[in-house]
Amino acid sequence: MEAEFRNFIKKNKLVADCKKLLLAVSGGPDSLAMLDLFYKLRKELNLKIAVAHLDHMLREESRSEAEFVENFTKNKDIEFFSKQVNLPEIIRKHDSSAEAAAREERFNFFKELMLTNNFDLLALAHHRDDQAETVLLNLFRGAGLQGLSGIQAAAEVKGIKVIHPLLNFSKKEILNYCDQNNLEPRFDSSNQKNIYSRNVIRNEIFPVVEAKINSKAREVIARSSKLLAAENKFLQQLALKKYRQIIKAESNEKITVDLNQFKKTDQVLQRRIYRLIYERLNDTLENLYLDHIFEIEKLIRDKQTGRGVDIAAGIRVEISYSNLVFLKKEKLREGLINKFKIGLEKEIKIDEERSLKTEIVDAADFSFSDNPQQAVFDYDKLQLPLFIRNRKDGDKLRPLGMRGYKKVKDILIDKKVPKYERSQLLLIVDAADNIVWLAPYKISDEYKITKETDKVLILELKYN
Repeated sequence: MEAEFRNFIKKNKLVADCKKLLLAVSGGPDSLAMLDLFYKLRKELNLKIAVAHLDHMLREESRSEAEFVENFTKNKDIEFFSKQVNLPEIIRKHDSSAEAAAREERFNFFKELMLTNNFDLLALAHHRDDQAETVLLNLFRGAGLQGLSGIQAAAEVKGIKVIHPLLNFSKKEILNYCDQNNLEPRFDSSNQKNIYSRNVIRNEIFPVVEAKINSKAREVIARSSKLLAAENKFLQQLALKKYRQIIKAESNEKITVDLNQFKKTDQVLQRRIYRLIYERLNDTLENLYLDHIFEIEKLIRDKQTGRGVDIAAGIRVEISYSNLVFLKKEKLREGLINKFKIGLEKEIKIDEERSLKTEIVDAADFSFSDNPQQAVFDYDKLQLPLFIRNRKDGDKLRPLGMRGYKKVKDILIDKKVPKYERSQLLLIVDAADNIVWLAPYKISDEYKITKETDKVLILELKYN
């Protein structure tokens, strides 16, 4: 097993660029075998290894398991990290499942250790039987190719690089290794209870399948997952290439794609692009289901600009003219709660991202700028003081060069300003609440500069 372990690591280049490796060790046979194997190969692989153990406080024996792992590492002079969390209390407080809560707490613990101690990789002890269970679990939950590809030898989860060096080995092989090397692992009694979906698959479904259909069902499923993973990787590369062709704007809060080009894309790639965008905004694919994909597809079929749907993780999808926009709602700027009085000849902070600079100059010294974030006015025509506020229903102004008034709403539609951005726009108004500037789109004709102007007020909207 040691030779096969070494070959699997080298063939898949799992630790090629790794100097510091963190091992997640529960004390069970899988993680203990992984720890023992890495310990034996640490010098050959030029690795510094450390162990992390999280005590969930779910079972009476959890404290003794933590002590067992700590003693095991001390005897081998391996750096050891541990943490205790009251998982039953967390489950009660957040009304979450034990599986989901335990997974979240473990990952947060491992991620914190990796970032604070500069570990290159996290090693998890999933094996071939786990792979088969994962594939079936994903199938029953309605997964596509990516879910049926199962666990990958190397992956990135929420920015953390993870490896699974035991994927080539069955549970039976791991148990034999533990016996042969006198490791004396601890066994989780809850694995025998069919209270979790994975346990039902392991304890009830597979025994029947192996007895009546195929005795090597787990091995066959795990092997099939490799074939599906190769096909999934190929399709994912095509989806990424298409995504790069149709992307118009991308940030951590918002991604905009060309809707017309997107609609010409095959549906198989469209659905992969949805997932790709969701993962980029959310750092994970968790909680994105096929029903969410169907909602987006219905939105596109309806073809109504300004319409949108809320999917998982606080992400909203909207049609904005010729664009399809994905945005994180909580990251958008909130509208102003109160009016801001504008102090002249100052720079006023509006929010964390925006400020307004004001300046008064003699008309004789003034020259026009091509800065689209800047507006100029005849100072003497203004009813001071000026204020900043958000737009409200019924707002209108007389745009520069026009005789009549026009609703702000209609101006924004003409300018094709996305609906989700309109509540964040700023209006500069005078003491009588007349709109002076719809920043940065239109200024009022009533305050324009003429040959008779003596003083010019310059307003500039700045982004930090």
